Amino acid sequence: MNIIEYQKQASRTCPSLGDEQKDLLHMTLGMQTEAAEVSDVFKKNLAYGREIDWINIKEEIGDQMWYIANFCNIKGWNLEDILGSNILKLKIRYPDKFTSDKAINRDLKAERQVLENGE
Repeated sequence: MNIIEYQKQASRTCPSLGDEQKDLLHMTLGMQTEAAEVSDVFKKNLAYGREIDWINIKEEIGDQMWYIANFCNIKGWNLEDILGSNILKLKIRYPDKFTSDKAINRDLKAERQVLENGE
């Protein structure tokens, strides 16, 4: 499934709380909740030696994507465009490959420009 179709299908099961701010908060809290569920699996593996359930990890990532897609739907944003802008930003930050120096010494102005203009 491509990301545009996913974004469209995700909207089918997204409830509205009747107010954009509440809907965005619902999506934001959902993203946090799903990220915490993934973190909890790794915490339990680290602290208690519990085996990592990779099927569950994939499920939680899918749930997180649902919240992300619907956040974008509420704002009228195209997720494919957001992903493209993110890659362009990373190409500015790391023209060849990741380096610690480039991670610390970023050209924030150039990164912002690509995020605002998509170029």
